[in-house]
Amino acid sequence: MSKAVLISIQPEWCDLIVRGEKTIEVRKTRPRQETPFKAYIYCTKAPQQLITIFKDGEETMDSEIHHGKSVFVKFDRVLPDGIRGKTQMVIGEFICDEITPICHAGTMGSNELPKLHTVGSKLEYRPIAGLLQKACLSEKSVERYLRGSDGFGWHITKLKIYDAPKPIRSFLRHCAKRYAGADGKWHCKSADKLKNKGSGFENEGCICTDLDRLNRPPQSWCYVEERHYG
Repeated sequence: MSKAVLISIQPEWCDLIVRGEKTIEVRKTRPRQETPFKAYIYCTKAPQQLITIFKDGEETMDSEIHHGKSVFVKFDRVLPDGIRGKTQMVIGEFICDEITPICHAGTMGSNELPKLHTVGSKLEYRPIAGLLQKACLSEKSVERYLRGSDGFGWHITKLKIYDAPKPIRSFLRHCAKRYAGADGKWHCKSADKLKNKGSGFENEGCICTDLDRLNRPPQSWCYVEERHYG
């Protein structure tokens, strides 16, 4: 199996991607592998909004009197039809065929703060306006996200939205506990612990499997093994 990427994206941005309006995703980092590569879209949990607060002695929605600590009543925000019922699932995939570097650049001797630019193939600085439009972002929001650091624009092409979203446990990644030993073989940290405890276990490799199922989504993105969905 070949290496791909699973990327976590908030529902509001997933909706724009599904509708074809958002064709670039801005991130602080990028995969080490060269483009093109496949990326799976994990739609994160719907954001919650505060409805009301019940304080001690106040009447609740059930016409009962609440006693004790204050209770914050929250509900998931209503989502667009295109992604409703598809949160916390992998909703589709795309091919990232290009990654555009984003950097801060300014004019020497100028008192102005460096501004966001994209970097071209010849390492020349270019205006970022075009990338921002395709990413459905403002310059201010990107600055707030990057916090003074550089970033990358992942280009979204050959988008495929699944008829049925996939659970995250359908995806595999290399075991996080394995490492390359000085002998050139893969070893496992879990096996090392057993051996150090005197269990008699001989560490001949990874005791968990070479590949583990994802149990939770990445905060930004992670490597996974490529799957083929028709």
